[in-house]
Amino acid sequence: MKHVVVLNPKGGCGKTTIATHLAVYASTLGLRVALADHDEQASSHDWLKSRPRRCAEIAAIAAYDGAAIEGDFEVVIHDMPATAIFDHASIAEASSKIIIPIMPSPIDLKAAMRLWMKLSNSGWLDDPNIEIGVVANRIKNNSKYVQTLNAFIEKIGLPHITTLRDTQNYIRSLDAGLTLFDMPPNRVADDLIQWQPLMEWTGFFDIEDDELLELFGAQGDVQPGADQMVSYEDMQAEQLAEEGLGFEQY
Repeated sequence: MKHVVVLNPKGGCGKTTIATHLAVYASTLGLRVALADHDEQASSHDWLKSRPRRCAEIAAIAAYDGAAIEGDFEVVIHDMPATAIFDHASIAEASSKIIIPIMPSPIDLKAAMRLWMKLSNSGWLDDPNIEIGVVANRIKNNSKYVQTLNAFIEKIGLPHITTLRDTQNYIRSLDAGLTLFDMPPNRVADDLIQWQPLMEWTGFFDIEDDELLELFGAQGDVQPGADQMVSYEDMQAEQLAEEGLGFEQY
């Protein structure tokens, strides 16, 4: 069983977004997946409740309510709360991968520095059984502070796995119980490519950019537009159509 922990005591950095996308990616590949929500806000748990029936199955574990991980799972994704990391030290220590999402702001970098110091003092950074990597999250084009974020990641010496851009596609898909991996690939091709390094890093499967797009239904000649976004109305219409419904019934 592979355990992947999405961790950062700083709230609002995108832990749930990354955790849900990892769970969908693994489940779509045919792996038996559980999503363990450790946050009392239950964001991951609520997202799973709203997930359409047609989607690949993901087991929900309400870890915030004391539920244990029971089942024959191949992958368990842990969505951690915004709290002291050592409140959940046993979970992180038992994981094989720890992902730290960081946003480009002074407050987030200060919080990330404190987290790095705690990880260093705990000995986790030197543990050969734990791989820790950073995801630069919600990055806007031409943001000056991105350079500061990149310099910080280089300074702390943790792998910079990938950079995810700031787009409403994430909000719109999550609101519908979906992820970008559930969306029409032609519309989110730029974003899917940004996820490819993270998927390789998790070790679920090694896959190239064109293979990733093909896996989720895109053609090989996709020419994505950098500013292309998915309409929420179109998303709902496609979802309802696949479930045999129409807007008159919605």
